[in-house]
Amino acid sequence: MNSTPTSLVQTVCPYCGCGCAMNLEIQENKIIKISGIKRHPVSDGFLCIKGRRANEFVDHPDRLKRPMMRIGKKMKEVSWETAIAHTAKELKRIKEVYGPNSIGFLTSSKCTNEENYLLMKFASAVIGTNNLDSCARLCHSTTAAALAQNLGSGVMTNSIAEAGESDCILIFGSNTMSSHPLVGLKMTQAKKKRGTKIIVVDPRRTEIAKKADIHLQLRPGTDAPLVNAMMRIILEEGLEDMEFIKTRTKGFEYLTKIIRRFTPEYAAKITGLEKRDIIEAGRMYGKAERGGHLLCNGNDPAPHGSGEHCQSIQPGHAHWELR
Repeated sequence: MNSTPTSLVQTVCPYCGCGCAMNLEIQENKIIKISGIKRHPVSDGFLCIKGRRANEFVDHPDRLKRPMMRIGKKMKEVSWETAIAHTAKELKRIKEVYGPNSIGFLTSSKCTNEENYLLMKFASAVIGTNNLDSCARLCHSTTAAALAQNLGSGVMTNSIAEAGESDCILIFGSNTMSSHPLVGLKMTQAKKKRGTKIIVVDPRRTEIAKKADIHLQLRPGTDAPLVNAMMRIILEEGLEDMEFIKTRTKGFEYLTKIIRRFTPEYAAKITGLEKRDIIEAGRMYGKAERGGHLLCNGNDPAPHGSGEHCQSIQPGHAHWELR
């Protein structure tokens, strides 16, 4: 096959939430090469291996291209018309026999907002049920609630590109190099080019943890005591900005009462960490002029999942929430 493409299609990588842009080089209706798009605000022409090799799953022989339907004991290919007609018939039968609330729908974060909206309308208007759920409720509801309470909106405050401009990045519950490779690349590049400090809080010894200045390998579920101890260190050593706190925050007096008992010694006993590492992490993050914290799904199912999503008491600190 001639390697010269006959057409070029611009699209977005489907792997993670980074939104890296890619060019698909097409020949005879097949992808022959994938490359990044330069000057893109997220990926800047870079792609991780999952993006560069995305064409492999598109044309893989195991990929389903037609509906499969169980006929007898075997799954067999059928036409789209047959599959849709059978599904509609069965949904109608179940609704008539058992009622609309015997049917439930699950949507996906991989779907677009429009697709999820259509399924919601199908469930409520056609079937007559509100039994609709998605991974967003289980994975991200605690995040959205906490961010809305602390920041006014359940979204990250800064662009991914700005991660490379930070002096210190505190990473909670994220296997960044695997789950969001381009974000991890920006952070490791910042470490090499401008000396950005990286603190990783994760029971796992992940790839980003190996590159970190401090890896706080705490006991699972003890994130909240660690955060409280770090805040106590920042306040005790005068690393906070009182003007920012007075004009931009609420409930500061209540916070100081809560964290009073969370000494580094107390937090060390709960988390299994060394006292000196907790103190060093608190100082490192507190002294950063342009710090930021990155959260991922590792926090959400924790016992205090919502409470851990706290905004820094430093002015100008960024927040990234990867999904």
